[in-house]
Amino acid sequence: MALIAVISGSVLGVIEVRGQTRQYIITELSSHDATRVPCKINNHGDIVGRADSAFHHSPRATVWNSSNLKAKHLRAFVGADYSSAFDINDEGEIVGGANTGAAMVPFMWNARGDISRIPLLPADSCGQAIAINKHGHVVGYSSGDNGARAILWIRNTATLNLGILPGGTHSLAHDVNDSDEVVGTSGSSGGDRAVLWTKSGNVLDLETLAGDWASEATAINNNGQVVGYSKGPRGMRAFIWSSNGGMQELGILPGGNSSRAMDINDRGEVVGSSISGTGEKAFIWTKQTGIVDLNSPASAAGGFVFIEAQAINFLGQIIVVGRSAHDSMMAAASDARGDEICAPAPPSSFLLTPVLVQ
Repeated sequence: MALIAVISGSVLGVIEVRGQTRQYIITELSSHDATRVPCKINNHGDIVGRADSAFHHSPRATVWNSSNLKAKHLRAFVGADYSSAFDINDEGEIVGGANTGAAMVPFMWNARGDISRIPLLPADSCGQAIAINKHGHVVGYSSGDNGARAILWIRNTATLNLGILPGGTHSLAHDVNDSDEVVGTSGSSGGDRAVLWTKSGNVLDLETLAGDWASEATAINNNGQVVGYSKGPRGMRAFIWSSNGGMQELGILPGGNSSRAMDINDRGEVVGSSISGTGEKAFIWTKQTGIVDLNSPASAAGGFVFIEAQAINFLGQIIVVGRSAHDSMMAAASDARGDEICAPAPPSSFLLTPVLVQ
């Protein structure tokens, strides 16, 4: 029988993982403010994303420090009316994008909180910084009249155009590991493809699962394992790719019809979402257990529904998007006021922290 216990405002849930028992402390990051959107977590448990600012009345790049998980807005460019942080490394350096009023531009905060712009490719006017490794090397995209191009920025050097597959017109970089291996997507003569930009500067087509027509790579770990999803007549299917095993399907949850892998840690644990006619469910995948639903009788009893797992660190801490009991109460209160149109409650965000790291 599943056990629920309240611990300092968080919930301890028991999740059965094919014969194993995983216990997570569930911390709600968004609380009653669904404008809080956490994106990535480093190996210390520091989280970055964006949240509305009461002073500026618009979203601002935000960090949740692992010590207390309280949201703190980061400095913005003068004149910026929007900013979001997308990644943080273990040195505390943060990258993201900010709207300066004229265009969205990539930026970086150092560990002291100083903000600086990351150069775009020549003649380009906008872009975003999506990921950063331990060396402070940053990837993302630069865009202009010639379309979007995946970029790699190495401190004190020029921004590098990572290139495009033959026949393509665009590319986007989504992640970089500590060896400067970069993954993302590139257009090609056959459609969009998941790609790996190698340390030697080559762009490698990771292709698709059998019978599919497109794919996208979302993350890479320091072992060179890549995850993402492949699209085709069966819908989307989450995959893991390695240089010795190629692209392998991760499967779908029972009752599902598609899946997407969003992140992978250095232990080879993959998180994402599996979709069915009744909605999405967050999953975790390991080589030992296969694909497993992060929802459990314990989380359901606590009023939580986990829809999508977005990020995971080495400790197994997971950022998930979902719904909580107070979402339903807010919707019911709105309905009780006689609103003619009752929009669905916005998603909430949670941090799942393993009680025992396995």
